[in-house]
Amino acid sequence: MKTVPRCVRLVSAALLATVVLAAQPAAPGIAPERQPDYQALSAAVRTLRRAATDATLTAQVDKLVSDSAGIARGEARRKLANAWVLLKGEPWDKKQEYQWSLALRPDAVVADSSLPFMIRLAQTYPASYKGTEALKIAVSLRQADEKEVRQIGVFDLPANDLIEQPFGMYARLDGVADGSYLVHAEVMEGATPVATIVSPVAVVKGITRDHAAIDHRLSLIQGHEGAKASIRYPYVLAETVNMGCRQLNGADFGLPFQPQPPYDFAAGVVSANGFLKSLEAGKDPLYRAKGDHERHYWFEEAGEMMAYHVYAPMKWDGKSKLPMVLVLHGNTRDQDYYFDRDDHILAKLAEQHGYLVVCPMGYRPSAGWGSNSLNRPPANAAAGAPAGRGGFAADPARQRQGELSEKDALNMLDLVTKEYPIDPNRIYLFGHSAGGAGTWYMGEKYAEKWAAIAASAAATRPAGFPFDRLKGMPIMVCHGDKDDEVPVASSRNMVRAAKENGLDPQYLEVPGATHLTIVALVEPKVFDFFDQHPRKGSSSGTK
Repeated sequence: MKTVPRCVRLVSAALLATVVLAAQPAAPGIAPERQPDYQALSAAVRTLRRAATDATLTAQVDKLVSDSAGIARGEARRKLANAWVLLKGEPWDKKQEYQWSLALRPDAVVADSSLPFMIRLAQTYPASYKGTEALKIAVSLRQADEKEVRQIGVFDLPANDLIEQPFGMYARLDGVADGSYLVHAEVMEGATPVATIVSPVAVVKGITRDHAAIDHRLSLIQGHEGAKASIRYPYVLAETVNMGCRQLNGADFGLPFQPQPPYDFAAGVVSANGFLKSLEAGKDPLYRAKGDHERHYWFEEAGEMMAYHVYAPMKWDGKSKLPMVLVLHGNTRDQDYYFDRDDHILAKLAEQHGYLVVCPMGYRPSAGWGSNSLNRPPANAAAGAPAGRGGFAADPARQRQGELSEKDALNMLDLVTKEYPIDPNRIYLFGHSAGGAGTWYMGEKYAEKWAAIAASAAATRPAGFPFDRLKGMPIMVCHGDKDDEVPVASSRNMVRAAKENGLDPQYLEVPGATHLTIVALVEPKVFDFFDQHPRKGSSSGTK
């Protein structure tokens, strides 16, 4: 069914490590060699602390955690590492302190194998290890299964401060096949290992070197901005990751339905070059394309290239106006998630009903579509009240992410309706979980855009919600009565309040359905609901 393939993301433990940490922060894989980030380490400590029963131990850990609050991040990391080691039943000594301080930092996380490659050994907090012999560091490039691909070298470690002056090591990657790898470094005292550190790296020949040439070739072609964005995407994304604006993990790219690295740069380059050759031959391979494909655009406000996922019916004649569904994913997910899960039911329903279906990223996986206020406790709530699934404190950085998430969805809607002949009387909005909260929020804020909306398993609070903005809007609300993440009371309360405010939502509560299983069970009914509700007064008939 996929006539325009989107990038296949390889299953590789090298880059998967960071995804696993984001998805399961307390996994046994938390260890100094994997350099877990501060959030993952903090969550892991909290999880182990809940299971601890020794009063002396818990008192030590609680003090370390308390002392880590409000201090410099490096020192906070030292205290959390200390707590983790104690909770694991190990002694916190000079060697442990040194191991946890080390950080391996390749200059390029997405590395061009045709260019020199530098790796730096740094420290996140001051710590030293003094043995009887001078320390050396042995560095190699390895596959995910630890099989060595290339020796990079053995280097004498200087005694200087690795915080102010990280130790750099040059390497050559020429001849290394494109793919995901681990840079493996081992600090040695003679023949005795002192510390091991690994760092994931994606190797792609030409990803940096060829970027300027690709841009030049594109500058010679007039128009076709959509295809140009998809051609530029892997090159611009590599720069974005290497600048540190995005990390190759689930927190920045979203957790896919099947565990796999966030993005396959090598496949992206191959796809981009194929698209470019088509454009140079006078054919746009993406404009009004049918089938399942991923698209991209330059998000000016964010200064990044963003991805979104499109399905256009194969049976579409290329001319007739299409009804459209904008799908908002839940927290921690990406633009591909609902297309990939449940045996690709979303694409099948789009084909069956003749709809164009689109899912944006929403800037970041958990940015919330701007609906953060719906998930935050009211001003008079008790201190420490839970914020609902996906809610977070109102700090400016997270608020900004929410604004960009909302804007990303609107940008994508504008792009698609300009490219495809969309029936303005049959544009619908559907979301699950945090996407369901986003549906309530964007549904009322931009009510003039939608013929109908549908929200599944949404964590919302009716207090203060502007129901009057949705008067006359067909609304469907779905929830499973066995939801283990968002209590079914959330939707029950929202529906009750909506009716009290003059709305007439259709409520579907599915017996036995959980937060995960509800999606595939209600999606067919959601499409049927949309079929029955074109915008009032339009000439569009129901099916």
